[in-house]
Amino acid sequence: MVPLTMYLLRYGIIEPALTYGYSFTLGQPMQLQFPFALFNLLILINMLLGAAGYVINDYFDRKIDSINRPEEVIVGNTVHRRFAIILHFTLNAIAVILSGFLSWYFRKPLILVAYLMIVGIFWLYSTTYKKQFLIGNIIVALGTAMIPLQLAYFDISALIQEYGLAMALQGLSFRVLMYWLASFALFAFLTNLIREIIKDMEDFEGDASYGCNTIPVILGVKAAKIIVSMLSILTIWLLWHFYDNYLNNQISKWYLLVTVAIPLIVVTYFTVRGHSVKRYHYMSQFMKIIMLNGILYSVLTYFLMEYLIKL
Repeated sequence: MVPLTMYLLRYGIIEPALTYGYSFTLGQPMQLQFPFALFNLLILINMLLGAAGYVINDYFDRKIDSINRPEEVIVGNTVHRRFAIILHFTLNAIAVILSGFLSWYFRKPLILVAYLMIVGIFWLYSTTYKKQFLIGNIIVALGTAMIPLQLAYFDISALIQEYGLAMALQGLSFRVLMYWLASFALFAFLTNLIREIIKDMEDFEGDASYGCNTIPVILGVKAAKIIVSMLSILTIWLLWHFYDNYLNNQISKWYLLVTVAIPLIVVTYFTVRGHSVKRYHYMSQFMKIIMLNGILYSVLTYFLMEYLIKL
């Protein structure tokens, strides 16, 4: 999902915005400045960190998963526990080395510091934060939101370095492009947070048995359903706000309505009405489709920009 998201946002949002928008406004051709090889390196770093996170999470969740989803327990069954730990540290080490190269290339030590912090946060999430009220959900949701924000940092920083002076002289900036990427990040955060809470409802039995202070365990399943409903309403309202201020075309309205808003209403309805683990599982999986539909809007955006500029 990480490579797909980053490629779609870069070549469905950023590049066409330069080609069909900023180039005409500035009066000169504009191209992506963040090197393609480094872009793929950034994807690889995220994939390595994500894989390391999954490994260590499965390592510490063996007992809980043996209750919630016993057929999916790998560490300790298919994979030896020691191998899992070695794999976790190996993946993290490679990711840190590669992020160190990015840090050296851009002459910004904070890049390396940021990825070292991510490694530490993922470890603490698996050992501690996941069992704490709401913190674990927010960390996972923020991890998803960081994908568009990383593009905003690396791609737009490189664009500012190349075109910033010329744009400043004409009173221009990349603010609108930043808003677009930030909107995708916010959408990723909210939809992932909704999914995480639904998953906690699905995993209620195992979490309660091993002292995980999730929202359903602490506040109750009914309260969790209310929170899911409120987050869904907020997400739909923000979609409408984004459409009303930045899109305002019928194609976008119907795409977002049919593929995101209505499915989100359906998920919320069946989650609120549901009482079984199987129902919650289906709804959490359906949230993945909604998240994918939101990212795929970047493909539609590409064709809309190309179409509108030819009118």
